Amino acid sequence: MTAMISLQTAEIDPNVVKPGWVALLIVLALAVATFLLWRNMGKQLKRIDVDRDGADDPAPSGDPASPDDSQSQAGDAEPTTSDRNRTPTERP
Repeated sequence: MTAMISLQTAEIDPNVVKPGWVALLIVLALAVATFLLWRNMGKQLKRIDVDRDGADDPAPSGDPASPDDSQSQAGDAEPTTSDRNRTPTERP
């Protein structure tokens, strides 16, 4: 208990206490990691394909709305031949 009290009352000399090399290495490692993440994010953002011409317009529908479509549920509908031939990346 007396050692704890003596540590609390002892003054710290700012000429003796220094940050050290470990703190410098940690800061440099964080700076390098931040730079690499920033550079990789820039590359990933450049790879995004954005269609800016029709970005504000609603997506066009290929088929006109019919009363049959509103009554069937999504699980009941069978895919049409045009849906079967379409790759997952193609959009209607």
